Amino acid sequence: MYARRRLPRLLIVMVPLLAAELAACAPSAGPVPAAPATVGATPAPASTPGAEPAARTRVRFAVQPVAGYAPVYVAADRGYFAQEGLDFELTPFTNASEMIPSLATGQVEAATAGGNPAAWNALARGVSFKIVLDMITLQPGRGATALVVRKDLYDAGRGRDLGDLPGLNVAITPPGKATVSACALAAGLQRAGLTIDDLTLSSLTFPDMVPALANGSIDGGVLAEPFVTRARRQGTIVRVMGLDEMYPNFSLSNVAFSPAYYADRPAAKAFARAFIRAGREYLAALDGRTGEADRAQIDEIIARHTGLDAATVHEMTPSGLNPNGLPNRESSLYCYEFFRAQGFIPEPVPDAAMAALWGTDLVEEVLAEIGRVPER
Repeated sequence: MYARRRLPRLLIVMVPLLAAELAACAPSAGPVPAAPATVGATPAPASTPGAEPAARTRVRFAVQPVAGYAPVYVAADRGYFAQEGLDFELTPFTNASEMIPSLATGQVEAATAGGNPAAWNALARGVSFKIVLDMITLQPGRGATALVVRKDLYDAGRGRDLGDLPGLNVAITPPGKATVSACALAAGLQRAGLTIDDLTLSSLTFPDMVPALANGSIDGGVLAEPFVTRARRQGTIVRVMGLDEMYPNFSLSNVAFSPAYYADRPAAKAFARAFIRAGREYLAALDGRTGEADRAQIDEIIARHTGLDAATVHEMTPSGLNPNGLPNRESSLYCYEFFRAQGFIPEPVPDAAMAALWGTDLVEEVLAEIGRVPER
Protein backbone atom coordinates (compact mmCIF):
# COMPACT_ATOMS: atom_id res chain seq x y z
CA MET A 1 0.00 0.00 0.00
CA TYR A 2 1.00 3.58 -0.39
CA ALA A 3 3.09 4.71 2.57
CA ARG A 4 3.81 8.36 3.28
CA ARG A 5 6.78 9.20 5.47
CA ARG A 6 6.94 12.40 7.48
CA LEU A 7 8.22 15.09 5.15
CA PRO A 8 10.25 18.13 6.23
CA ARG A 9 8.27 21.34 6.17
CA LEU A 10 10.93 23.13 4.19
CA LEU A 11 9.11 25.10 1.52
CA ILE A 12 11.12 24.53 -1.59
CA VAL A 13 10.29 25.93 -5.03
CA MET A 14 7.73 24.41 -7.21
CA VAL A 15 10.58 23.38 -9.07
CA PRO A 16 13.86 22.67 -9.69
CA LEU A 17 13.57 22.28 -9.11
CA LEU A 18 14.07 24.21 -9.91
CA ALA A 19 13.15 23.98 -11.46
CA ALA A 20 9.16 24.63 -12.86
CA GLU A 21 6.68 24.92 -12.44
CA LEU A 22 2.37 22.07 -14.04
CA ALA A 23 -1.87 21.69 -20.43
CA ALA A 24 -5.23 21.61 -21.20
CA CYS A 25 -7.20 18.39 -21.35
CA ALA A 26 -10.06 16.48 -19.80
CA PRO A 27 -9.60 13.96 -17.01
CA SER A 28 -8.45 10.67 -18.48
CA ALA A 29 -10.47 8.13 -16.52
CA GLY A 30 -12.19 7.27 -13.35
CA PRO A 31 -14.58 9.11 -11.06
CA VAL A 32 -13.35 11.86 -8.79
CA PRO A 33 -13.90 11.12 -5.08
CA ALA A 34 -16.33 13.46 -3.34
CA ALA A 35 -13.82 14.20 -0.57
CA PRO A 36 -10.01 14.10 -0.30
CA ALA A 37 -8.66 10.61 0.20
CA THR A 38 -7.06 9.89 3.54
CA VAL A 39 -3.30 9.49 3.22
CA GLY A 40 -2.41 5.83 3.43
CA ALA A 41 -5.98 4.68 2.77
CA THR A 42 -5.70 4.08 -0.95
CA PRO A 43 -7.97 1.48 -2.53
CA ALA A 44 -6.46 -1.78 -3.72
CA PRO A 45 -7.33 -3.53 -6.96
CA ALA A 46 -10.29 -5.88 -6.73
CA SER A 47 -9.48 -9.53 -6.04
CA THR A 48 -11.38 -12.80 -6.15
CA PRO A 49 -12.58 -14.00 -2.70
CA GLY A 50 -10.30 -16.72 -1.38
CA ALA A 51 -7.61 -16.06 -3.97
CA GLU A 52 -4.05 -15.15 -3.07
CA PRO A 53 -3.48 -11.37 -3.35
CA ALA A 54 -1.57 -10.38 -6.45
CA ALA A 55 2.09 -9.53 -5.96
CA ARG A 56 2.63 -5.78 -5.86
CA THR A 57 5.69 -4.05 -7.29
CA ARG A 58 7.44 -1.76 -4.85
CA VAL A 59 8.10 1.74 -6.15
CA ARG A 60 10.03 4.23 -4.03
CA PHE A 61 9.79 7.76 -5.39
CA ALA A 62 12.37 10.35 -4.32
CA VAL A 63 10.52 13.46 -3.25
CA GLN A 64 10.89 16.94 -1.80
CA PRO A 65 7.89 18.90 -0.45
CA VAL A 66 7.41 20.74 -3.73
CA ALA A 67 4.01 21.72 -5.15
CA GLY A 68 5.19 20.86 -8.65
CA TYR A 69 4.99 17.16 -7.72
CA ALA A 70 1.20 17.48 -7.85
CA PRO A 71 0.60 14.54 -10.26
CA VAL A 72 2.44 12.19 -7.90
CA TYR A 73 0.53 13.43 -4.87
CA VAL A 74 -2.82 13.14 -6.67
CA ALA A 75 -2.06 9.65 -8.02
CA ALA A 76 -1.02 8.50 -4.55
CA ASP A 77 -3.87 10.03 -2.57
CA ARG A 78 -6.57 8.99 -5.05
CA GLY A 79 -5.26 5.44 -5.14
CA TYR A 80 -4.18 5.29 -8.79
CA PHE A 81 -0.78 3.71 -8.09
CA ALA A 82 -2.45 1.08 -5.90
CA GLN A 83 -5.05 0.38 -8.59
CA GLU A 84 -2.18 -0.27 -11.00
CA GLY A 85 -0.72 -2.89 -8.65
CA LEU A 86 2.10 -0.73 -7.29
CA ASP A 87 3.27 -0.57 -3.69
CA PHE A 88 4.06 3.15 -3.84
CA GLU A 89 6.17 4.99 -1.27
CA LEU A 90 7.40 8.58 -1.06
CA THR A 91 11.06 8.70 -0.02
CA PRO A 92 12.06 12.18 1.24
CA PHE A 93 15.28 13.85 0.08
CA THR A 94 16.67 17.19 1.25
CA ASN A 95 19.03 17.60 -1.70
CA ALA A 96 17.78 17.23 -5.28
CA SER A 97 21.30 16.51 -6.55
CA GLU A 98 21.33 13.26 -4.56
CA MET A 99 18.30 11.86 -6.33
CA ILE A 100 19.97 10.75 -9.56
CA PRO A 101 22.76 8.78 -7.81
CA SER A 102 20.07 7.12 -5.70
CA LEU A 103 18.50 5.72 -8.88
CA ALA A 104 21.80 4.17 -9.94
CA THR A 105 22.37 2.54 -6.55
CA GLY A 106 18.85 1.13 -6.27
CA GLN A 107 17.78 3.25 -3.29
CA VAL A 108 14.73 4.42 -5.24
CA GLU A 109 13.02 3.32 -8.44
CA ALA A 110 11.90 6.77 -9.60
CA ALA A 111 12.86 10.40 -8.99
CA THR A 112 12.66 13.85 -10.50
CA ALA A 113 15.50 14.93 -12.75
CA GLY A 114 16.04 18.57 -13.61
CA GLY A 115 18.33 19.42 -16.48
CA ASN A 116 20.92 20.93 -14.13
CA PRO A 117 24.68 20.31 -14.38
CA ALA A 118 24.61 17.68 -11.61
CA ALA A 119 22.36 15.44 -13.71
CA TRP A 120 24.38 15.94 -16.90
CA ASN A 121 27.70 15.37 -15.12
CA ALA A 122 26.37 12.16 -13.59
CA LEU A 123 25.39 10.98 -17.05
CA ALA A 124 28.83 11.91 -18.40
CA ARG A 125 30.44 9.83 -15.62
CA GLY A 126 28.47 6.78 -16.65
CA VAL A 127 25.57 6.96 -14.18
CA SER A 128 22.61 5.39 -15.96
CA PHE A 129 18.97 6.47 -15.71
CA LYS A 130 15.99 7.02 -18.00
CA ILE A 131 14.04 10.26 -18.46
CA VAL A 132 10.48 9.08 -19.00
CA LEU A 133 7.77 11.59 -18.03
CA ASP A 134 7.28 15.34 -17.87
CA MET A 135 6.91 16.59 -14.31
CA ILE A 136 6.98 20.40 -14.61
CA THR A 137 6.65 22.35 -17.85
CA LEU A 138 6.34 26.13 -17.94
CA GLN A 139 3.31 26.39 -20.16
CA PRO A 140 1.86 29.82 -21.02
CA GLY A 141 0.18 31.20 -17.94
CA ARG A 142 1.73 28.57 -15.67
CA GLY A 143 5.10 30.07 -14.86
CA ALA A 144 5.38 29.40 -11.15
CA THR A 145 8.93 30.78 -11.25
CA ALA A 146 9.22 34.40 -12.31
CA LEU A 147 11.38 37.49 -12.47
CA VAL A 148 10.33 39.90 -9.73
CA VAL A 149 11.55 43.43 -9.00
CA ARG A 150 11.27 45.58 -5.90
CA LYS A 151 8.09 47.61 -6.07
CA ASP A 152 9.81 50.94 -5.36
CA LEU A 153 12.17 50.40 -8.31
CA TYR A 154 9.34 49.31 -10.59
CA ASP A 155 7.27 52.34 -9.60
CA ALA A 156 10.29 54.51 -10.45
CA GLY A 157 10.34 53.03 -13.97
CA ARG A 158 13.20 50.55 -13.50
CA GLY A 159 13.26 46.81 -14.06
CA ARG A 160 10.11 46.72 -16.16
CA ASP A 161 11.45 44.24 -18.72
CA LEU A 162 14.49 42.07 -19.34
CA GLY A 163 16.29 44.91 -21.12
CA ASP A 164 16.24 46.91 -17.86
CA LEU A 165 18.13 44.31 -15.84
CA PRO A 166 21.76 45.37 -16.51
CA GLY A 167 22.80 47.55 -13.60
CA LEU A 168 20.40 45.86 -11.16
CA ASN A 169 21.39 43.25 -8.57
CA VAL A 170 19.35 40.14 -9.41
CA ALA A 171 19.27 37.05 -7.19
CA ILE A 172 19.20 33.45 -8.41
CA THR A 173 19.18 30.35 -6.23
CA PRO A 174 22.54 28.67 -5.51
CA PRO A 175 24.62 27.84 -7.42
CA GLY A 176 23.50 30.79 -9.56
CA LYS A 177 24.10 30.30 -13.25
CA ALA A 178 24.34 26.53 -12.78
CA THR A 179 20.55 26.17 -12.35
CA VAL A 180 17.77 25.45 -14.80
CA SER A 181 16.11 28.73 -13.80
CA ALA A 182 19.21 30.55 -15.02
CA CYS A 183 19.07 28.56 -18.24
CA ALA A 184 15.49 29.69 -18.94
CA LEU A 185 16.43 33.28 -18.00
CA ALA A 186 19.34 33.14 -20.42
CA ALA A 187 16.97 32.16 -23.23
CA GLY A 188 14.79 35.19 -22.49
CA LEU A 189 17.77 37.51 -22.28
CA GLN A 190 19.02 36.25 -25.63
CA ARG A 191 15.80 37.41 -27.28
CA ALA A 192 16.34 40.80 -25.63
CA GLY A 193 19.83 41.06 -27.12
CA LEU A 194 21.58 40.30 -23.81
CA THR A 195 23.41 37.41 -22.16
CA ILE A 196 23.29 36.28 -18.58
CA ASP A 197 26.85 37.58 -18.19
CA ASP A 198 25.47 41.12 -18.67
CA LEU A 199 23.73 40.86 -15.28
CA THR A 200 24.95 41.40 -11.74
CA LEU A 201 23.91 38.21 -9.98
CA SER A 202 23.62 37.29 -6.31
CA SER A 203 23.16 33.76 -5.01
CA LEU A 204 20.30 33.42 -2.51
CA THR A 205 17.79 30.75 -1.62
CA PHE A 206 14.12 31.48 -2.27
CA PRO A 207 13.30 32.01 1.43
CA ASP A 208 16.21 34.46 1.74
CA MET A 209 15.16 36.44 -1.33
CA VAL A 210 11.90 37.60 0.28
CA PRO A 211 13.49 39.62 3.14
CA ALA A 212 16.36 40.73 0.89
CA LEU A 213 13.83 42.27 -1.51
CA ALA A 214 11.97 43.86 1.39
CA ASN A 215 15.08 45.49 2.89
CA GLY A 216 16.60 46.55 -0.43
CA SER A 217 19.62 44.22 -0.33
CA ILE A 218 18.78 43.07 -3.85
CA ASP A 219 16.88 44.74 -6.66
CA GLY A 220 15.16 41.71 -8.12
CA GLY A 221 15.24 37.97 -8.31
CA VAL A 222 14.14 34.84 -10.11
CA LEU A 223 11.68 33.76 -7.45
CA ALA A 224 9.41 30.72 -7.26
CA GLU A 225 6.06 30.04 -5.68
CA PRO A 226 4.95 30.14 -2.93
CA PHE A 227 7.45 32.90 -2.25
CA VAL A 228 6.19 35.09 -5.10
CA THR A 229 2.74 35.07 -3.52
CA ARG A 230 4.14 35.82 -0.07
CA ALA A 231 6.20 38.77 -1.29
CA ARG A 232 3.26 40.16 -3.27
CA ARG A 233 1.08 39.96 -0.16
CA GLN A 234 3.70 42.04 1.65
CA GLY A 235 3.57 44.63 -1.15
CA THR A 236 7.34 44.56 -1.67
CA ILE A 237 7.62 43.20 -5.23
CA VAL A 238 6.11 43.31 -8.70
CA ARG A 239 6.00 40.16 -10.79
CA VAL A 240 7.53 41.25 -14.08
CA MET A 241 7.68 38.11 -16.22
CA GLY A 242 7.33 34.39 -15.70
CA LEU A 243 9.85 31.90 -16.99
CA ASP A 244 6.98 30.61 -19.13
CA GLU A 245 7.26 33.87 -21.09
CA MET A 246 11.05 33.70 -21.33
CA TYR A 247 11.02 30.13 -22.67
CA PRO A 248 7.48 28.86 -23.40
CA ASN A 249 6.95 25.17 -22.64
CA PHE A 250 10.33 24.87 -20.93
CA SER A 251 10.69 21.55 -19.09
CA LEU A 252 11.84 22.41 -15.60
CA SER A 253 11.79 18.88 -14.23
CA ASN A 254 11.12 15.34 -15.45
CA VAL A 255 10.46 11.92 -13.94
CA ALA A 256 13.39 9.53 -14.24
CA PHE A 257 13.36 5.75 -13.72
CA SER A 258 16.20 3.52 -12.65
CA PRO A 259 17.38 1.19 -15.44
CA ALA A 260 16.02 -1.85 -13.58
CA TYR A 261 12.59 -0.34 -13.04
CA TYR A 262 12.40 0.91 -16.62
CA ALA A 263 13.23 -2.61 -17.81
CA ASP A 264 10.25 -3.98 -15.85
CA ARG A 265 7.86 -2.90 -18.59
CA PRO A 266 4.54 -3.82 -16.93
CA ALA A 267 5.44 -1.99 -13.70
CA ALA A 268 6.94 0.99 -15.49
CA LYS A 269 3.87 1.37 -17.71
CA ALA A 270 1.66 1.06 -14.64
CA PHE A 271 3.41 4.06 -13.09
CA ALA A 272 3.06 6.06 -16.31
CA ARG A 273 -0.67 5.28 -16.59
CA ALA A 274 -1.36 6.38 -13.01
CA PHE A 275 0.80 9.49 -13.37
CA ILE A 276 -0.76 10.64 -16.65
CA ARG A 277 -4.26 10.03 -15.31
CA ALA A 278 -3.54 12.14 -12.23
CA GLY A 279 -1.80 14.83 -14.27
CA ARG A 280 -4.81 15.22 -16.53
CA GLU A 281 -7.12 15.50 -13.56
CA TYR A 282 -4.85 18.11 -11.99
CA LEU A 283 -4.86 20.19 -15.17
CA ALA A 284 -8.62 19.86 -15.57
CA ALA A 285 -9.05 21.17 -12.02
CA LEU A 286 -6.77 24.13 -12.76
CA ASP A 287 -8.84 24.95 -15.84
CA GLY A 288 -12.06 24.82 -13.84
CA ARG A 289 -13.47 21.98 -15.93
CA THR A 290 -14.24 19.70 -12.98
CA GLY A 291 -15.84 22.20 -10.62
CA GLU A 292 -14.84 24.12 -7.51
CA ALA A 293 -15.08 21.11 -5.21
CA ASP A 294 -12.54 19.15 -7.25
CA ARG A 295 -10.16 22.12 -7.38
CA ALA A 296 -10.47 22.48 -3.61
CA GLN A 297 -9.63 18.80 -3.20
CA ILE A 298 -6.54 19.15 -5.42
CA ASP A 299 -5.44 22.19 -3.40
CA GLU A 300 -5.86 20.22 -0.17
CA ILE A 301 -3.81 17.30 -1.52
CA ILE A 302 -0.94 19.61 -2.49
CA ALA A 303 -1.16 21.44 0.83
CA ARG A 304 -1.02 18.19 2.77
CA HIS A 305 2.21 17.11 1.08
CA THR A 306 4.02 20.47 1.10
CA GLY A 307 3.16 22.09 4.42
CA LEU A 308 1.50 25.00 2.64
CA ASP A 309 -2.01 26.12 3.47
CA ALA A 310 -4.69 25.42 0.87
CA ALA A 311 -5.49 29.13 0.43
CA THR A 312 -1.90 29.83 -0.63
CA VAL A 313 -1.90 26.85 -2.98
CA HIS A 314 -5.07 28.19 -4.60
CA GLU A 315 -3.72 31.75 -4.94
CA MET A 316 -0.25 31.09 -6.27
CA THR A 317 0.60 30.63 -9.95
CA PRO A 318 0.45 26.87 -10.62
CA SER A 319 2.89 24.66 -12.45
CA GLY A 320 2.02 23.07 -15.75
CA LEU A 321 2.84 19.75 -17.35
CA ASN A 322 2.27 17.97 -20.63
CA PRO A 323 -1.09 16.14 -20.44
CA ASN A 324 0.38 13.33 -22.53
CA GLY A 325 3.34 12.95 -20.19
CA LEU A 326 5.98 13.81 -22.79
CA PRO A 327 8.97 15.95 -21.75
CA ASN A 328 10.20 18.85 -23.89
CA ARG A 329 13.45 17.27 -25.03
CA GLU A 330 14.46 20.41 -26.93
CA SER A 331 14.54 22.58 -23.81
CA SER A 332 16.60 19.98 -21.92
CA LEU A 333 19.18 19.91 -24.70
CA TYR A 334 19.21 23.72 -24.77
CA CYS A 335 20.22 23.71 -21.11
CA TYR A 336 22.86 21.08 -21.75
CA GLU A 337 24.49 23.33 -24.35
CA PHE A 338 24.10 26.40 -22.09
CA PHE A 339 25.83 24.68 -19.17
CA ARG A 340 28.56 23.33 -21.44
CA ALA A 341 29.25 26.87 -22.70
CA GLN A 342 29.38 28.14 -19.11
CA GLY A 343 31.93 25.46 -18.19
CA PHE A 344 29.66 23.60 -15.75
CA ILE A 345 29.82 20.31 -17.68
CA PRO A 346 33.56 19.73 -18.21
CA GLU A 347 33.22 16.38 -19.99
CA PRO A 348 30.59 15.99 -22.72
CA VAL A 349 27.93 13.34 -22.42
CA PRO A 350 28.81 10.54 -24.87
CA ASP A 351 26.48 10.27 -27.84
CA ALA A 352 25.46 6.72 -26.88
CA ALA A 353 24.55 7.81 -23.34
CA MET A 354 22.58 10.78 -24.65
CA ALA A 355 20.62 8.56 -27.02
CA ALA A 356 19.92 6.01 -24.28
CA LEU A 357 18.78 8.70 -21.81
CA TRP A 358 15.27 9.09 -23.20
CA GLY A 359 12.66 6.52 -22.24
CA THR A 360 9.67 8.19 -23.86
CA ASP A 361 8.99 5.13 -26.01
CA LEU A 362 7.37 3.70 -22.89
CA VAL A 363 5.08 6.73 -22.68
CA GLU A 364 4.16 6.28 -26.34
CA GLU A 365 3.12 2.70 -25.58
CA VAL A 366 0.88 3.92 -22.77
CA LEU A 367 -0.64 6.64 -24.96
CA ALA A 368 -1.45 4.01 -27.57
CA GLU A 369 -3.57 2.33 -24.87
CA ILE A 370 -5.23 5.32 -23.17
CA GLY A 371 -5.25 7.86 -26.03
CA ARG A 372 -3.80 11.30 -26.51
CA VAL A 373 -5.40 14.60 -25.60
CA PRO A 374 -4.81 18.11 -26.99
CA GLU A 375 -1.77 19.94 -25.67
CA ARG A 376 -1.68 23.57 -24.75
